Amino acid sequence: MKRNIQSIGNTMLSIISSTVVVLPFMIFLKWGSSHTVVAVLPFVIFYTFRTTGIFFIRGIRTQINSYILLKIAIYCGLLGSLFGLVGVSFLELELVSGLFLGLSAAWLPMANNTINYYKFENHLTDSKNMGITVLSLTFLGIVLLLPNNYSFVLFFVIYGLMYSLALSSLINIKNYEVQVHDLEDYSYRYLILFLFLFALVFLLRSSRLLLSTLQFDYFVYGTFLLVLCMLILSMFSHHRPQRRVPSDLSYLTILNGALGNYLFLFSSLYAAGYYGHNQLFARFYLPYVLGIVIAPIIGGLVEKKSKKISLIGMTVGLILVLITPFFTSSVLILSTFKSVFNGWLTEIYRHQDELPKDKRIWVKYTIQSMGSIAHQFVLMIIGSLLVMGNQSSVKTFFVMTSQKIPTVESRTLMTNWNGIATGILLIGLIVYGLGSAIKINVKW
Repeated sequence: MKRNIQSIGNTMLSIISSTVVVLPFMIFLKWGSSHTVVAVLPFVIFYTFRTTGIFFIRGIRTQINSYILLKIAIYCGLLGSLFGLVGVSFLELELVSGLFLGLSAAWLPMANNTINYYKFENHLTDSKNMGITVLSLTFLGIVLLLPNNYSFVLFFVIYGLMYSLALSSLINIKNYEVQVHDLEDYSYRYLILFLFLFALVFLLRSSRLLLSTLQFDYFVYGTFLLVLCMLILSMFSHHRPQRRVPSDLSYLTILNGALGNYLFLFSSLYAAGYYGHNQLFARFYLPYVLGIVIAPIIGGLVEKKSKKISLIGMTVGLILVLITPFFTSSVLILSTFKSVFNGWLTEIYRHQDELPKDKRIWVKYTIQSMGSIAHQFVLMIIGSLLVMGNQSSVKTFFVMTSQKIPTVESRTLMTNWNGIATGILLIGLIVYGLGSAIKINVKW
């Protein structure tokens, strides 16, 4: 009986770790579809904390290890689900739900990855039930398609139950000990970065959903100020853990973050602007989640060549994105091989002996978050410049990415924007490929 409960707990934790970034995002986005302040803020708070939470936990003065952080993340998710359920009737509480679920989304995947490696190294059982996984994901997918009120209530009930069951997965971890040298001190730089990035991401997301050009202007000015400050600080800072990460690995991690932002955020904006908001589920979310589900199977088949195969797969996926009729297929390909690539990167960081053992995955998430946020800022500024280049306003740009029925203008914008966004990442992959080829030739 105990083994069955633990298996269910492991399954629930695995599902949450894979979906906590995606599913609450979709629910809060549905909640904010009315574009009122009360409706929009839960999504903005969720997304902002989800994106910047890694900088917060590494910037506060506390030495939390991955096991403690995983428990905190599970409790945050449970609280977020409870507040979300009550918030269906008391709207203001939905904001609190967004906060707790955002923190859970920021911390749970990286802490869970670290604990999974601990279980593997110590031969602790970690069985999962594939049948329950498929059934749960199918049911959650159906819930998202229901009318809003039913969708919100059922989602928070199911997610809250999953978080409760996930606690049982920690039962057999009783002696998780971390040596002092395997932890790291807090850094006020991360706290300052958290405050800056929190403000900028908040302004960016709220400006789009509230159709506010003034907030977008503040975001643009703040971005340039942040870039200037980081350039100055980088000249005097030489002791961050990231400095101990090999340059090629750091490059791939930043690229991984940029690809994640491109796949999840840009592709959803493209689908909404080109096909219409009503087509988002079929055109984007379904192939995206399906790719995450089948990625472990593909990863197991190409285990020894996962890096090479995933890089080729992502390149093919990006090229197919440029061919509009293949958009849905390209999302599936990108989601699958991006997940395989992310798994390979996580495995590489696990063996980075120069980093504190308990914080190796934390460093990975920090670097890829920087890549994701930077890519997001660049793309949004490029999109606004494209619109203004056609003598339209930034507000028009926001409307085009959230309308139910696409127009000729929105499709033209999305096609041009897609060409630039995809081109940036293709160049990034090509640069890495050429650099690797040069290194091989030099060794020979």
